[in-house]
Amino acid sequence: MSRTADVVIIGGGVTGVSLTFHLARRGVTRVIVLEKKFLAAGGTGHSVGIIRQLYPNTETCRMVQGSLRVFQNFRELVGGEAGYVRCGALIGVSHAMRPSLERSLEIQRSLGISAELLEPGELARIEPRINASGLGAVLYEPDSGYADPTGVTQGYAAAARNLGVIIEQMTEVTAIRVEGEKVAGVVTAKGERIESRCVVNAAGLWAGPVAALAGVSLPIVVGRHPVFIVRRGAGFGGSHMVYLDLAGGTYLKPEHGDLTLTGSLTEDETRHPMEPDRLGSEVGLDEAATALEGVSRALPLLADCQYQRGYAGAFDITPDWMPILDESPVKGFYIAAGMSGHGFKLAPAVGELMAALITEGRTDANRDLFRLDRFTAGVSAGSFISSYLTR
Repeated sequence: MSRTADVVIIGGGVTGVSLTFHLARRGVTRVIVLEKKFLAAGGTGHSVGIIRQLYPNTETCRMVQGSLRVFQNFRELVGGEAGYVRCGALIGVSHAMRPSLERSLEIQRSLGISAELLEPGELARIEPRINASGLGAVLYEPDSGYADPTGVTQGYAAAARNLGVIIEQMTEVTAIRVEGEKVAGVVTAKGERIESRCVVNAAGLWAGPVAALAGVSLPIVVGRHPVFIVRRGAGFGGSHMVYLDLAGGTYLKPEHGDLTLTGSLTEDETRHPMEPDRLGSEVGLDEAATALEGVSRALPLLADCQYQRGYAGAFDITPDWMPILDESPVKGFYIAAGMSGHGFKLAPAVGELMAALITEGRTDANRDLFRLDRFTAGVSAGSFISSYLTR
């Protein structure tokens, strides 16, 4: 049995369905999305959903700025509920990081992003509960916050279906057919062949093995990123902003009710590779204890929080901590992967960029930042911090 599609998208996470929606908006509706489990089952569904606008270059700042507008107006622009909460975000840096933060702030201001540089002593007027000792400066983004990755995925999927796209869950791709140097289609675990001259690898944490099916190698490490959930005590006093403590190496994100999500903001992920199928597994109490120490240092009133549970999240990380958004050496086989922890917050912009690349062969964005061959062309290795701050 076989079918034909103009585009086959492998992966039903937020990247894949955003691309699907943007293709359909451009009139490309003979699209089939193949998801081996269910929508948002992978990295998307385990994302904490933070949306910050601090990025190290104009292109990524512009992309997250546009994505934020989509999250803010999701019902009107896409349909469904993004669950966007404008709680504001604070990003603390060390004294050594401050010059880089100031350069990054200039990029934000050039684009009209609302952001303010605070001295550590000024932090109290915005959020007095944060421990400012050890900070060299704090960036305040009043329009930032968080949204619901699963809700956004479902919203994009429903809108794409309404435009005629086919989305198939519980359908794993087991082979990618290549004829000469061009993609010819895919084969599913059900034995079905789908003929297509355009196949997109949006498989997230599984993008490496999927690319290998077409003979393409991706420089991606799947790094383990534990997430911990704590319950704030009665004396905490309501909710709080998103806080990203680059100096101390921890983050805090408010969740529904009196819950807070937290985890590490360090280079640990690349040093702890993980099998993607371990996503969502429980984490040990020793890891939780280390995380809670960081929580109590960053926000001392959380010292008496109650630990609820932890789970293993993961990032698909490239050497420079930036995505791969490009056509591969196999003509017609595109890559939208290696999101390096940016996948959810950039998903609206990534979908639009990839749709333009597929339908027009070009984009308005600076593609050099996202080309696959940048790694063989000698691009310098990045770091977690360099995905926030200019060098």
